[in-house]
Amino acid sequence: MEKQGITLIYGEDEWVKNEALKAIKAKTVDESDLMNYSYFEGKDIEVANIIDIGETMPFFAEQKLIVVKNSGYFKVGKKDDTQKLLDWLKVKPEYSLIVFVEQDVDKRNSLYKYIQKDFTAIEGNTPNDEALVKIIGNACKERGLNIDSGLIKYLAMNLPKQVSHILVELDKLASYVGDGKVTREAIDNVCIFSLEQRVFELLKAVSQNQTQMALGIYNKLIESKESPIGVLVLIGRQYRQLLQVKYLQRNNANPKSIAQTLGIPYYVAQDLCMQAQRFTFKNLQDILELCLESDEAIKTGKMEQVKCVEFLIIKCITLNHQ
Repeated sequence: MEKQGITLIYGEDEWVKNEALKAIKAKTVDESDLMNYSYFEGKDIEVANIIDIGETMPFFAEQKLIVVKNSGYFKVGKKDDTQKLLDWLKVKPEYSLIVFVEQDVDKRNSLYKYIQKDFTAIEGNTPNDEALVKIIGNACKERGLNIDSGLIKYLAMNLPKQVSHILVELDKLASYVGDGKVTREAIDNVCIFSLEQRVFELLKAVSQNQTQMALGIYNKLIESKESPIGVLVLIGRQYRQLLQVKYLQRNNANPKSIAQTLGIPYYVAQDLCMQAQRFTFKNLQDILELCLESDEAIKTGKMEQVKCVEFLIIKCITLNHQ
């Protein structure tokens, strides 16, 4: 049976981690209880201070809660402090509850192993697509947004996969539409999509031979200070995915199995399958060769970055016509 009293919350998504911490506070000690709630943050935390607080009896309560955030005790470089803290955790009073909230952890770390084995370790990473749609749907209701389910999925597909960022975009959208109905045009005007999704839309325009649209998307990326090299890297990555999809389709794989094989959402696999049909194997191989040539041209200074990627986009459309 899992023991209580020590929790580790770690991962990339701050919103998910904060929700997990809020749930613990709701069941134990809230931060408004100044006598029984203590908070430490940063890599300069003294282990002795945590222990002193942990050994002090709660004030007119059965429990006290200690939150330690971004301490660095779960990574290489603090071996002595980590061991000192681990030794105390093994004998700490039952009335002291301690929650560690970390961005990164080394799973070989002794403190991590101890908590993961006998206590609670919560991985706070980005929710999957289904969970993300539910979170966005609930957040839209809280903001009084009049939005169709299809547009909720559109938001989940296009926005960066970080809940805190998504919630900011929904606040902007609520301010923009007011009491009106949310439209795709309103979303496109207000919300900042992820770089990956904007490059995906760029390549979709390329596959459909829509030169003006593709270059328009690229120019907006440059205007928003995106790195041409970053765009080039994503273009190369997505064309490699298209080539993989093409090979899988040749073996009669359907979008569902392609999504599983490549580890991508089902709706992305569907779009890739449609795009792949517009290219031959030779087209895709030639385009990947162009990506390598563009990378070399930029790194050797033969061509200016912005223009080099722009020419690449035009060449991709030209190859697609052949």
